[in-house]
Order: sequence, then structure tokens, then C-alpha cells
Amino acid sequence: MFKKLTAAVAALTSMSAFATAASAPAAAASATVPVVITAAEAGLLASVAGFIAGWAVFILAALFLFGIFAEHTESSGWAIFFMILAVAVAFFTFSFSWLTLALGAVGYIVVGLLWSFWRYKRHAQKVVEANKKSTAQEKEYALRALHPKAMLGTITAWIVIWPFSLVENLVGDIINFIQELVTKFFRGVYHKIYDSAVAALK
Repeated sequence: MFKKLTAAVAALTSMSAFATAASAPAAAASATVPVVITAAEAGLLASVAGFIAGWAVFILAALFLFGIFAEHTESSGWAIFFMILAVAVAFFTFSFSWLTLALGAVGYIVVGLLWSFWRYKRHAQKVVEANKKSTAQEKEYALRALHPKAMLGTITAWIVIWPFSLVENLVGDIINFIQELVTKFFRGVYHKIYDSAVAALK
């Protein structure tokens, strides 16, 4: 009886080994078969990716414009909100590793700090210039509001939204330059045009 049981176990073991050996090449063959994507499928995937990226760029541009407008109107809360949305859209649309994101965040904060130094200096110069002919009480109020402790929220916003603030200041400088150019150099030309036009009514 024991010999028969041993023979049966040996036979089953041999059959199992044979089945394993027979199925191994098929499994290896199926594992090495590459996934084939047709040209039509690749074109469709490329079209979808391009469509998503195009809309993302459009949304980022719109958020950038909204952020610049919010900074121009001194609505720091809205400017920060638009910046957060822009970062979220860029993160979920484009592929960034966590290392790239961390390094980018550090660089962003460093640039924001440097920008806030220059921005605060310029703001202080404007406040001082605007209050040179003010009363003593008005000067005291302006200087109290100019103190860094009183402007902590504004300075923080300058750090967070420095791209908006940078572009807004550049555009503002260009507009101010044009206004100064018209006022100082071309005012006589405009006055002559005005006098010529008004003379027709006399």
C-alpha cells in the first residue's frame, strides 16, 4: 500500500513539473509581448494632451491678468487667490517632480523676498514724497502707516505674488513715463491743437 501511495505521489509530481515546464514558455512569451499603440490612437492621445495643455495655458494667462489687475487695485487678497489657482492649474496640468517643486518653491520665495525689499523701498519713497507738504498730523499718520510692522500683510503679499507685482510696477512705470512725456514735452503741441479747434467756435 505504501509503495502504491509513493508511486502515485511521484506520478503527480512528475505531471506537475511537466505542466509547469510546458506553461513557462507561454508565460514568458506573453510577458515579453509589447503593448502596441496604433498611429490613430497615438494621434488621439497627442490631440487630447495638446487640447488640455492649450486650455491650461489660456487659464494661466487669464489668472495672470486677473492677478495683475488685483495688485493694481491693491486687492492683495484676490491677488493671492489668483496666484494659488495658477499654481494649482500648473501643478495638475504639467508634470513636476516633488524635488523640482520644492526647489522651485525655495527659489520663488528668495526672489519674492528680494522683490519685497525693493518694493517697500520704492513705496516708502513715494509716501515721503507725497507728504512733504502735508501737515504735521498727516505726516505722523503716514509714517505710522508706513512702518514695516503696520505693513506686514502687504509685504507678505508682495513676496507671495511678486510676479503680479513686478509686471504691474513695470506697466505702471511705462504709463507714468508716457504721462510725464506728454505733460513736459508735448503739452504745447496739444495746447496748439486745442486752441486751433476752439477757434472755430469763436
